[in-house]
Amino acid sequence: MKSVAVILAILLLALCVSALAQSTNWGVVSQGKWGVLWTQSPLVKVMKGSPAPATRVSAARLSLARNEYEAFQIVLTPKTALANVKVVPHTLTAANGAKIGAWNVTARNVGYVNCTTPSSPDVKPGWYPDPLPEHVPFSAPAGQNSAVWITVYAPPDTAPGEYRGTVDVVGSGMGKVVVPVSVRVWSFALPSVSKLRTAYGNDPGSAATYQGATTIEQKRKLQDLYNLDFFKHRVSPYRPYAFYDIGIKTSDGTVSLDFTDFDVAIQKYFPMFNSYELPRFGMWDDVGFGKGPDAERMKIDYMREVAEHLADKGQIAKGYDYITDEPPAEQYDAIVQAAKDVRLADQRIKILLTKKVEDKLIGSVDIWVPILSDYDEQSSKARQAKGEEVWWYSCCAPKHPYPAYFIDYPAMDLRMFHWMTWRYGLNGILYWNTMYWQDNPWEIPMSQPPDRSTQWGNGDGHLLYPATRTTSSSFVAKGPVDSIRWETIRDGIEDWDYFRILQDKMNAAKGSKKASPAYAAARDAMNQVNGCIRSRTDYCTDPAKAEAIRLKVAAAIQGM
Repeated sequence: MKSVAVILAILLLALCVSALAQSTNWGVVSQGKWGVLWTQSPLVKVMKGSPAPATRVSAARLSLARNEYEAFQIVLTPKTALANVKVVPHTLTAANGAKIGAWNVTARNVGYVNCTTPSSPDVKPGWYPDPLPEHVPFSAPAGQNSAVWITVYAPPDTAPGEYRGTVDVVGSGMGKVVVPVSVRVWSFALPSVSKLRTAYGNDPGSAATYQGATTIEQKRKLQDLYNLDFFKHRVSPYRPYAFYDIGIKTSDGTVSLDFTDFDVAIQKYFPMFNSYELPRFGMWDDVGFGKGPDAERMKIDYMREVAEHLADKGQIAKGYDYITDEPPAEQYDAIVQAAKDVRLADQRIKILLTKKVEDKLIGSVDIWVPILSDYDEQSSKARQAKGEEVWWYSCCAPKHPYPAYFIDYPAMDLRMFHWMTWRYGLNGILYWNTMYWQDNPWEIPMSQPPDRSTQWGNGDGHLLYPATRTTSSSFVAKGPVDSIRWETIRDGIEDWDYFRILQDKMNAAKGSKKASPAYAAARDAMNQVNGCIRSRTDYCTDPAKAEAIRLKVAAAIQGM
């Protein structure tokens, strides 16, 4: 009887998944003399001239785990200009009375940036959606799209089940249009700190400059707000401890350190993230000690004392020494020597290097981070078998046919990059900066090096936008403005955690459980995930397919 009950439960889940999958065809919710209102997947970048879909839908339908964020877009295409358009989300309610409060359903306007020069020849110039500023009433021009990004968050204690509610769209010239919303909350929860290791560059100085932070108190307030944004997106910044420096004093060759401020950062921020860059451990940073044998010894003493302090705080395992970046072969000997100093300081220090596995550097590196196009599966798996980690990264290169972070690339690129990370068994992802605001990112999306010698790509190095559109002369105590790419990264990390949860359940299954229908459904779901990644340059590009597979993974987790 028990097996019959299990089979029935799996069939019910399959029916749920089938119904949800059929509902992922986003479409028109309402239309009238004023124009058309429609919904769209977060995996589709709605251009100003994108046509409304031909299909009609009765509601926007989402599914998410507890402690997960999931989004959709409401798009307004008016025939005549509309003024004072407001979007008002309401509380979602289940049949048993459980609720997802309206404060967990947020609306943000979709902003556009003008990509006058394409990131690569296969994409076109034009106005691309990317920044997601807070929602304020707006005017919707006739004959073009105005989009609003709706995000639903299910807190960890949300009861599983179906929740229903509405989002109202109100504007002068259109009246009120009600968008029904149906949300399925699964019974499992995602971890607040992902098991996928990340290291994304953060530049608190840029935030302080744009947002008028001049005092240490103001800068630390911004660090609170920006770190919270990273935490909510499950991304670890290089330096969550910015503006909480370690005090360093020397006397007759003796190094003494004051951790008073740094300990505040450890307590506040380190539980929020799964990695951080060890402060001033890089091989080119002499920590102010200068050059020569005494300076080298003092640097070793500094690293030893910091490592011991972090170990006492239970935080050494998360740290990495970003020893240097993309070194040429002529620097390998210097890296080997610098690594010896690190090993003398403390064997627990993990050395990270942005380079593919190189024979000469084996023994000097603990975390290998090749650029995506340089990744070698055989040598990487060999190092992982020895207990080392392999991450990877993408920046100004490679470009298509590889996935990348550029504004004018499809959102599916970034989503599939995380599926690719799972498929190849990488331990983490690194990205060089989220706040490279050499030029105003609101006005100039193309990134360039300081010498302007080349063009890196639209949005390269800036996944976040400053809270002010120009530099402010007074302090603006706000977090960053997120981007569609930043939201897609979070979705990709959440997908990776789905895969990890399901794979762990499969690994724990024994005996008859491995012969069960639930295990077969789980195996099929994981095969479909891996089947989406045929190579690093050949991967799924259909949002509907990715959404359907994600539903199967979620149902399999619940079924297991």
